[in-house]
Amino acid sequence: MNYQEAINDLQDTLVVMAEMERRQSVMLCYHAETLLKHDEMLRDTEEFRRRTEQNLAEITDKLNGLIGYVDGMPPRRPS
Repeated sequence: MNYQEAINDLQDTLVVMAEMERRQSVMLCYHAETLLKHDEMLRDTEEFRRRTEQNLAEITDKLNGLIGYVDGMPPRRPS
């Protein structure tokens, strides 16, 4: 193999490596965007769970109050 062929092979290799790096860079950007979206979805899910737990606690408290109120009422007489 002469020097010119070796130079041509190296140039071809560099072109291929440059394209591989470009594609990898595009994929890394896509991956970073996806991670940001997943983080946002996770925060939204956590906020929804927090609100749901708060609502359930309030409902439970009101239901317990209602049960206590009804429990203290005298029994109804049949009509």
